[in-house]
Amino acid sequence: MYELSRVRLYSIGPAGARYADTVLDLRGVGKPVPDPAPTQAEFFEDEPVGPPRRPAPAGVLFLENGGGKSVLLKLIFSVMLPGHRNTLGGASSGVLRKFLLADDCGHVALEWQHTLTGECVVVGKVSEWRGRQVSNDPRKFAEAWYSFRPGPGLSLDNLPVAEATSVRPPVEGASGAQGRRRTMKGFRDAITEAGKAYPHLEVHWEEIHDRWIEHLGDLGLDPELFRYQREMNADEGEAAGLFAVKKDSDFTDLLLRAVTDTRDTDGLADLVGGFGNKLGRRAELIAERDFTAGSVDLLGRIVEAAEARARARDIHAGAERRTRTLARRLSARGAQERVR
Repeated sequence: MYELSRVRLYSIGPAGARYADTVLDLRGVGKPVPDPAPTQAEFFEDEPVGPPRRPAPAGVLFLENGGGKSVLLKLIFSVMLPGHRNTLGGASSGVLRKFLLADDCGHVALEWQHTLTGECVVVGKVSEWRGRQVSNDPRKFAEAWYSFRPGPGLSLDNLPVAEATSVRPPVEGASGAQGRRRTMKGFRDAITEAGKAYPHLEVHWEEIHDRWIEHLGDLGLDPELFRYQREMNADEGEAAGLFAVKKDSDFTDLLLRAVTDTRDTDGLADLVGGFGNKLGRRAELIAERDFTAGSVDLLGRIVEAAEARARARDIHAGAERRTRTLARRLSARGAQERVR
């Protein structure tokens, strides 16, 4: 099981409350890790002293209404629950696109620490507008997800979000990113090269929602847990409403949602729904079928009659032409005999 250790947000957020480069640090204030794994120090860092500690077990974010609490949650959940239909706080499919300006290449990176071994994994999302132009067309909004095991060569602190990034930030809590922001392609190339140089990083890149969800499961980060968190944080009081079970059917629905993959049931629901609509219109469809069949039969008769009429006209016209030709020949022959 993993716990959230740090959050880094870079060049992302609504126009009035943007995260230029912000790190939320929850490390080292929880209980000691019971079975720490061997660690390897970062470049130019002293060897760690003492057993590692777990992140903070709880935290409180004090902000007035409109201060950005929901924005922060939306960004975090966009990493763990990709897709517009999973957006926290409503059905607005374009809410995440509003957090990115034309020149942005936005990053949301989450560092997770294992509760037993203290090992860390970083998962993140990067997004940008294709062509550097804000659009209402969702196809022009590019987004991708990545993961790696932090260590020498790459960590949350020295993510290659900018063209110049120091190995270690100059001051604790400060950013090591300097220079012009990298594009999504530039960022992908940078972490891919780091993964080739340092295989222990286990760099992974994904651009398809379903495959990213599967990869999170392989890492030990169950997206289903975050789906429940999303529902509980959708609005004020949603946590109590989610588990409000008034009858046995409510409990059955809750249990089925917990143990069933909605990707499997959505297809079945669509299939059953399609058959249901057809069954509901059965009488109408049968009447339409009979009317169409009768119409085709009558129209076929009309077509046959029209074809017979056309053939008769052709025969009559041919006979008339032959009669006229014969008459002209007889008239010409009679004129010749009179001349003689």
